Amino acid sequence: MQKKQDEFDQKKMDLEVYLQRMESRIASMAPVGHTADVLEVQLREQKGLHAELHQFKAQIESFQQLTQRLITAHQHEDTSRYKKAAEYINQHYLRLDACIINRGKLLHSALSSLQNFDRSLDKFLAWLSEVESVVENLEGESESRRGAHQLKEIQADIERQASTHAALRSSNLALLGTLSTEDALMVQLRGDEMERRWQALKTRTADLRNRLEHNADYWNSVLLSLRELTEWVIRKDAELGLAARQDDHRAFRQQLEDKRPLVESNLRSARQFVLGDPSGELARNLRRELVKLSDKWNALIDKSDKLAQKFEQNSMKLKQLTLSLDEACAAVSRLERATLSWSGPRSAAEARELLNNLRALEQQLPPLQRSLEDARLQAGSLGGALPPNLGGQLEDCAARCRALHAAIRERREVLTSSSQDVADMILVLRAVFNNVASQDLDIDVPLCVDMALNWLLNVYDSQRTGQLRVLSFKVGLTILSKGHLEDKYRYLFRLIADPQQKADQRKLGLLLHDVLQVPRQLGEVAAFGGSNIEPSVRSCLGDRDDLEAAHFLAWLKQEPQSLVWLPVLHRIAAGEAAKHQAKCNSCKQYPIVGLRYRCLKCFNFDMCQNCFFSGKLTKGHKLTHPMHEYCAATTSIEDMRDFTKALKNKFKSKRYFVKHPRVGYLPVRSVLEGDELESPVASPQHNDMHSRLEIYASRLAEVELRAASPEDEHRLIADYCHSLEGAPASPGQLMLVIDEEQRAELQEMIRELEVENQALRSEYEQLQRGSALQHPLQQPHHDVLAEARLLRQHKGRLEARMQILEDHNRQLEAQLQRLKQLLAETPTSTLQTRSVTASQLNQDTPGRVNQPPPPSEMR
Repeated sequence: MQKKQDEFDQKKMDLEVYLQRMESRIASMAPVGHTADVLEVQLREQKGLHAELHQFKAQIESFQQLTQRLITAHQHEDTSRYKKAAEYINQHYLRLDACIINRGKLLHSALSSLQNFDRSLDKFLAWLSEVESVVENLEGESESRRGAHQLKEIQADIERQASTHAALRSSNLALLGTLSTEDALMVQLRGDEMERRWQALKTRTADLRNRLEHNADYWNSVLLSLRELTEWVIRKDAELGLAARQDDHRAFRQQLEDKRPLVESNLRSARQFVLGDPSGELARNLRRELVKLSDKWNALIDKSDKLAQKFEQNSMKLKQLTLSLDEACAAVSRLERATLSWSGPRSAAEARELLNNLRALEQQLPPLQRSLEDARLQAGSLGGALPPNLGGQLEDCAARCRALHAAIRERREVLTSSSQDVADMILVLRAVFNNVASQDLDIDVPLCVDMALNWLLNVYDSQRTGQLRVLSFKVGLTILSKGHLEDKYRYLFRLIADPQQKADQRKLGLLLHDVLQVPRQLGEVAAFGGSNIEPSVRSCLGDRDDLEAAHFLAWLKQEPQSLVWLPVLHRIAAGEAAKHQAKCNSCKQYPIVGLRYRCLKCFNFDMCQNCFFSGKLTKGHKLTHPMHEYCAATTSIEDMRDFTKALKNKFKSKRYFVKHPRVGYLPVRSVLEGDELESPVASPQHNDMHSRLEIYASRLAEVELRAASPEDEHRLIADYCHSLEGAPASPGQLMLVIDEEQRAELQEMIRELEVENQALRSEYEQLQRGSALQHPLQQPHHDVLAEARLLRQHKGRLEARMQILEDHNRQLEAQLQRLKQLLAETPTSTLQTRSVTASQLNQDTPGRVNQPPPPSEMR
């Protein structure tokens, strides 16, 4: 039994291989040919393939018998496999047999069609030759009744053969697309010859019939005239489509009127001949040309009348469009003149009044825009008839209207964001804290509003003018808010971003200037690079002209020196309640609450935030050691990492730390402005002058934002000069007074510091002498050494402070020199000069840190 199954599998495999090979041969056969030679070769190939397949049928039947025997022998088992295999082999064989038979039918049909076309074409050409000979004989004979009768029979025969000609022509065209290049060329030549002879035969018989007709020469001339006039009418109809102007149409209409008598005369003659109802080819031609000329002439006249009416309507539309454009241009000019008188608001009340005037002006824009839209629709209805000058005027007016709309929008933004008075700020703060109080019932809203308002005024309005720029107000609230640090950064960027989400150098400078007012109000701006924002702007922008949000956030994440205090405050707030399982090596506090500072050179050395910020020292630890800040409890991985760093730093010398200083922020250094130093503590007179400088710098920045006239800028500078000392006689005297006051003030401060330093030296020497008298044979006590070390540190701080004041004095002199140059400028300064002035004054006293904050790695 196993032998039969193996035989079954082997036969099945052989049959499948053979059938697949036959199927591949059928698939590789060339498409049905289009010539007799190719078709005969393909027929022989098809017949041979079919015979070979038929001979294989015996093996198919043998396989079927073997399958039947296996099914009978395994009738109590599952025999579906044998049945499916036999069915598949049988169906495959029948499918191949059907494909070969169908191909044979296609080949026979193609060969039969080709033979029929050749026979029909030969028969038709033979008929053409016979008829051509008869027509040639008739052309040589004189006029006779027999010739006319014979000509009628020929024309009847031509009409009967027309269907045969059409069928041969369509078959010829269909055959051309299926032949090779050489065969197609031969078939095309035969078809062209047939068509030429057929058309020539028709023309010769028509001419012969016209010649045999009575009075043929006259009517032939009439027919020729009708054809010429028809061609002239067709040509003029094309010219009428090109008549784009009314003047062109008037000249065209004059040509029609000149031609009208000749056309009407020929039409009357043709109608008289047709009224007799003659027969023959000439009569049919005359009727045809008569109808054709009459229809085209009437259509041309109607089209010309409609075009004249259209020109008349377009003329009315042009007049109306001209009036509408003149009114719209006048309205735009009136609004543009109104914008020329815009000036910057001096107060919040004036800003509200100007905003109301702007709303009244803005209400005039919608009717103007609707008028321009109607004018655009009218111009569109005119199409090509619109003169170029009116089209240009419409586009210019629309562009001016768009520019006016943009100017009004910018003006509204300037007025709404220029400044706020105390009443407006109280309303905003009350709404903010009421919203917070709805979530936290322990908040005293009046107290919070009062404290926030006073803080904002202390930071941004030290002279208590009662007004704040909206940008400053928003920046202050953002800094006070409890939001995430990155959300604050994103919002601060949105405050200065344009509709394309980009910010330029000027807006970035205004933002950094407002942010730096917080440490400046606390007297700590010198620790963060000074109040000069130009280095920070350059550090943020780099080589770019515009700043995007991604670049701004990436720069802030590096914690630049001017803004490092903001993330530090966030970390302090986050670490207020944090408890670290470590002891402070200075004050012995355990556990450390708040920020924890771990030394990365001393093993197992930690400090609390109070000891770290106050600069306390212990045995073996120095201020130059690298520290790591933690605002949350450390993990074992972080402990191991810090231990590894401390171990590495143990093998590094002091020289390495001097050459490779590390700070926990992005240093911002000045390249062009010189030293940027500012005194942490200033005298009351200096505070007053410094605040006034800040006020006028802020106002000049507002002037730059509003793109005001140069007179506003010079007016602000003049107001500042008058506010310093009454009404001085000249700008030179004013500068001398300011210079002398500042020099005297700084010199007095330096003298006080020198006196304080001498007193400390004397006290230190007395302590040393007293210690030597009481204990002449003992080494100095550790307490005396510690106090001496503290005195030396205090002396260093005093010397650094003196250096800061001296450099600060130089910066004040440079700034006053710039003010002298500004006052020396004429009122006719250009826009570029005004921009430089505003950017120069939009800064506080420059400053830079001599001793940066202690190096730390921020977590």
